Amino acid sequence: MKYTYLLGLLSIFSSISAQTVKSKKEVIFIDEKPALSYVKKSMGNEIHIFKLNTTEEIFSMFTETNGTESKVDDAKKIVFNTENTVVKSVLFRERNWDAMVLMLLQERVIDVNGLINKDALLKFAAKFDEKNVNHINKY
Repeated sequence: MKYTYLLGLLSIFSSISAQTVKSKKEVIFIDEKPALSYVKKSMGNEIHIFKLNTTEEIFSMFTETNGTESKVDDAKKIVFNTENTVVKSVLFRERNWDAMVLMLLQERVIDVNGLINKDALLKFAAKFDEKNVNHINKY
């Protein structure tokens, strides 16, 4: 009985695998499979994510420097045009674009096919957007 329980736990943990996200030549690979397309603009400070091999934009991400050279006040902004939702946070400033896409996958905001989960997007915005002052440590 113990072994059956242990084997069950091992199978659950082995089925939970960490996703990997890598971008190369305007394609985002998720777990080494092509999943999404992208275009970088503004010297790499802006990226637009599309469904694979289409012009259907899912979301855009921008680095906001606030007009200063200091990175302390920088933020990243994610714009979901079809959902009329913008999430901006200084908490994202150190993350590269691949890490941002991975975070959206992990939070279930998007899936590997580029579909947006509206409920997860609302939770994500409530959790991270700067307008939600509850998550920002002011001290």
